[in-house]
Amino acid sequence: MIWLWLCYALLCVLDAAGGQRIVGGQETSIRQVPYLVYLRQGGKFICGGSLLSPSCVLSAAHCVYGAEAKDYTVHAGASRLEAAAPVVRNVAQFHIAPSYDPGNFDMDVAILQLSSRIHLSAGQVTTIAPCRTAPGSNAYVRISGWGVRNEESREPAAQVRTTLVRVVPQRECQQAYAGQAQISDSMLCAAVRGIRDSCSGDSGGPLVYRGEVCGIVSWGFGCARAAYPGVYTNVASNRVRNFVDQTLRKLRS
Repeated sequence: MIWLWLCYALLCVLDAAGGQRIVGGQETSIRQVPYLVYLRQGGKFICGGSLLSPSCVLSAAHCVYGAEAKDYTVHAGASRLEAAAPVVRNVAQFHIAPSYDPGNFDMDVAILQLSSRIHLSAGQVTTIAPCRTAPGSNAYVRISGWGVRNEESREPAAQVRTTLVRVVPQRECQQAYAGQAQISDSMLCAAVRGIRDSCSGDSGGPLVYRGEVCGIVSWGFGCARAAYPGVYTNVASNRVRNFVDQTLRKLRS
């Protein structure tokens, strides 16, 4: 997944930086996931995100790393990519975790500061809180996005999709990637291995547990491969949570 999930967000780091789609999920409406937004770069769909406040979006650092905020827009309240989103905002500034490592995706987290506040609407555009306690091993969590439905695909989903995946115990995740990639304390793994997973285009989107965003789609080897669970930024980990809290406080002051 590392290289293919890089494809995930930037429509493939190896293949041009791509999107991801939920594998093994089903179509849904934005009313079921009203905190979910998507990002466009130069008008092209690139990643997902979560609305933390009317002016802040949580996403993956690799979705914006090396790019310019002026080229990005955030789209909220839309179920379908080709439909005009009812809410569109320019991005004023990226706040990327200072310790983000693009080589191994440690601290793959960013907050996008919007140029103007989004007006919330019940059931269609709402915020979601970052979680303080990570979901336990084997807990089922929700992932949603417009990513591709299998790793051979290059086209994002037309309609937002969602599914439930299982949090993989940290030791099991580390063993899956042993000798190939490092699973740090800023990461957690989740999938129904070989069946359900996030994929290219889902990058930056939320992993939700008990009504809070507990993970950010980050990377992995392939999509829904039995040997390799998807890897997510662990929002409740101390380093990630400190960055999120400090950034939100700074933006509120």
